[in-house]
Amino acid sequence: MRSMLRAFSAAALLLCAGLAAAQETGKLTVDIAAFNSEIELKPKIKAQLESGGLEWGAKDGLVVFTMVNKRFINFDIPNFTRYGTQQTVELPAGDYKITGIGLIPSTAFSPEKILNKGAYFNEGIMAFRIEPGQTVTLKVNPVIRKNATFFINYFMPEILVAVEQNGQTGAETSVVAKTDASTPWAGYTGPLKFTPVK
Repeated sequence: MRSMLRAFSAAALLLCAGLAAAQETGKLTVDIAAFNSEIELKPKIKAQLESGGLEWGAKDGLVVFTMVNKRFINFDIPNFTRYGTQQTVELPAGDYKITGIGLIPSTAFSPEKILNKGAYFNEGIMAFRIEPGQTVTLKVNPVIRKNATFFINYFMPEILVAVEQNGQTGAETSVVAKTDASTPWAGYTGPLKFTPVK
């Protein structure tokens, strides 16, 4: 009988320890600097950009920053953080990767064609770890550069991200810049692209 009680007690302790480990959390702060521009901006455009921000979400070991409207993304994107502000969320402790979804605007007659022509994924472009009870800060620097198509002029921020942890800040990485490693929207077969059921 005593051996059974000891076994039960040991199992209960292990269960409690497992639950405590599963519930360990830390915090992620996304700290976005005020936008800065390479060119002089007209007052109306400047006012529009000052009210802009960045959409992002974090769960299941992944942080996603997107320049594509979230209705086309198969990932929970609940946060819109304005330039010059910060937002903090509580997350399970563990390892996280950052994915950026970029878009080079173009002229087309449907959203799908715009996405197929100009959207792309930068999967796992950065990584960090949230320790229990600690806060990791993503320092985001939106740099506004002017681009042009045949029909329109538009302003798109390059999103530079640096990880700040334990008093140290890493190097900046552009998470939505298109590179040779980017996966075009049309060729992407991963879980982040929302595909309507036909």
